Amino acid sequence: RNRTLHIISTCTTTMIPDSLSFISNICGALKTIKRTGWVRHSIPLPESDSDHMHRCAMCALLVTQPADPRDDYTRLDTCRFHPSKVDSARLLKMAVTHDLCESLAGDVTPFCDPGLVSTKEEREGQAMRAIQKVVGDPLGEELFGLWREYEDQQTTEALYCKDIDKFEMVVQAYEYEKEHLLPLGEVAGADEEDAKAPVAESNAGDDDTGAADTSSNNGNISTNSKTKDVRQDVRREPLRGFFVSTSSSMKSPLFRRLDGELRERREKMLQEKGWTVTDAERQQYADRNDGDGSDTKKQK
Repeated sequence: RNRTLHIISTCTTTMIPDSLSFISNICGALKTIKRTGWVRHSIPLPESDSDHMHRCAMCALLVTQPADPRDDYTRLDTCRFHPSKVDSARLLKMAVTHDLCESLAGDVTPFCDPGLVSTKEEREGQAMRAIQKVVGDPLGEELFGLWREYEDQQTTEALYCKDIDKFEMVVQAYEYEKEHLLPLGEVAGADEEDAKAPVAESNAGDDDTGAADTSSNNGNISTNSKTKDVRQDVRREPLRGFFVSTSSSMKSPLFRRLDGELRERREKMLQEKGWTVTDAERQQYADRNDGDGSDTKKQK
């Protein structure tokens, strides 16, 4: 971490691009940063930022496929997401770089120190400017622009990337439950009420899982001990909060459908283990066929 900051300071001063430091120190750091939500829930071998962004890139490739007839792109609020209208190359670049800033800034979640939370965007912007100077333009300028576009959430590609970011998170949560969650009958002290327990505030899930410090100084961000950060154990309870916090967040028809299919698969898996799923963990999209003249009406 200190070596990385030293190299960045040197490059910032000399303005000489250093591609090797970009690949080794900056991109390399992403392979060691563990995502906060998984650390908080005692996940064995939690994924890194690099792991997350790689599968996000694979999700972005799905948008290069022809539109699936099961996905409704005829409404005014969804027509922009039709694959034929998306700059798929830009989306792929955004998906594989959207957390690049975390190599220097870390990924701050609501469970981190309030001071870090309040300065999150400022520090990430500074990190991206530093990275721009390390790698040099025009690539550095493009990377900064991709980050800014993703944060602003105005373009179709940025909205798609946010869907992908959240979808990849719930896929990972499902996989961790499938691998590590014990059957209810094997959890000491658990009873029928635990099988359908409501989501505790401490298990509310992070909008983005983020990166946490597990005592090593590798660029991770420590969680705040003063917040309600009671660590959960995936072996003893489902990761309900991650599904509650994303139950109505998908904007694109493609990832809303895939998210629904995942939740159905998850519910079946949990039932086989003796656990139930609360209504809050299921998709919460309201019926949009309201005929009120709003911009959700069908295109003509």
